[in-house]
Amino acid sequence: MARPIGWLSLGLVALLGGGCIEYLEPGELGQFRYLGDYVAEETFLFTRPVADRNGAVYAIMGDRDLAQTEATVGYPAGGGWRGRCAVHQNVDRGLHGWLDTEVDRGWYWSGDALVELDGLNSDCRQILSRDPNSQTQLAFKAVIPRVKWTPSRRTLVALVKAPSDPVPFQVVVDLDIRRYTRFEEFIPRNADNVVSLGTGREDATEAGFMVVRYEVDGDEGADPDVRVEARFLNADAEVTDIVPISGLDAFEEDAMTGYMQIGEHGWAAGVLNDGTVLTFDRNSFRHITDTGPLEPVGVHLWEDTAWVVGMANGRPSIAAVGANGNLDGPVVWAASERLAGALRTNVVIQDDRFTPIRTLSWANPEAPFGEFPLVVPNSPWQYAIDTSLMMIAGPTYSSGGQSFVSLAVGPVGLSYP
Repeated sequence: MARPIGWLSLGLVALLGGGCIEYLEPGELGQFRYLGDYVAEETFLFTRPVADRNGAVYAIMGDRDLAQTEATVGYPAGGGWRGRCAVHQNVDRGLHGWLDTEVDRGWYWSGDALVELDGLNSDCRQILSRDPNSQTQLAFKAVIPRVKWTPSRRTLVALVKAPSDPVPFQVVVDLDIRRYTRFEEFIPRNADNVVSLGTGREDATEAGFMVVRYEVDGDEGADPDVRVEARFLNADAEVTDIVPISGLDAFEEDAMTGYMQIGEHGWAAGVLNDGTVLTFDRNSFRHITDTGPLEPVGVHLWEDTAWVVGMANGRPSIAAVGANGNLDGPVVWAASERLAGALRTNVVIQDDRFTPIRTLSWANPEAPFGEFPLVVPNSPWQYAIDTSLMMIAGPTYSSGGQSFVSLAVGPVGLSYP
């Protein structure tokens, strides 16, 4: 299918389908646009950009270990970037990343906060920061990164908890009226210290799954019984399947490096922060501690296949999650290497933040996360068929004793493996 070059939305691709369009090959750069200048923190994670159906692009900066987030909206070519949304909640948790986008807005999860960024006017607001009835502060302990859209409403499924709640609740959040419309109490009701290790989406159920860790009091004088489970939920926030998982008792909240992914074989996969890989379906699980030469970073989903991505022997490599939940042998990720090669030159950047629009040339820009492009925890956003969005880091400078880095976002041709 056609792969547009430059700054085109999916809708614009469809409109131009009958004309002459240039195409991006795997590893080829499209037209990049100047995003802005940001503090050059070594621990800052410049996570995947995403786009809505109107063509607006959303970029976010933060880190799993940094209680600070900043998001912005880029409008179609010539529209510039607007808004710097810094909504975050909880100093003990960092950025999880973008959850999903729809026609004209995007949602992200940072700390315990669920946040909406409006793609039309760049306004941002926290959703359900307080319980509508008790007015006590709500914490989003887990959010499934999928928005279900119908003509009447947009919803997602989450695990929320107020300070007075003995256990959290699985809720359906109506994103338009910013209230929850259904809720289910976490079972067992005597659970304590319920945390999420990670979450993932499943389009077939219009919801997804989460891996939770909790404690249940044991016999008198005994230590609590620690349980870890993978739980599949439907769009009504009901648990449909539970898979007990052993060997993960020592892992703490947000142990997954990014969102988990589920492939066509029905096996979900996630990379834990010790570099091991967890896979599970609705009946069993695998905790893969020996990944051979592959040093996993995260899991990507592309064309219904879940890929564990990372580095092997100094080269970007990926391994498919097979039909039995194990990993296939890692292979070199050629598209990532080609993108790295494409960055070792002068890259033309369009600066449309102000008028008149300027064209800049950045010498040897870098991927702002890791050594090779797109070897990142979260799956690249599918901007068009075989096309994703990527952020690059250009010139750096110092001001007032602080280092800053210039960032740009643009489309790239992509293929797996």
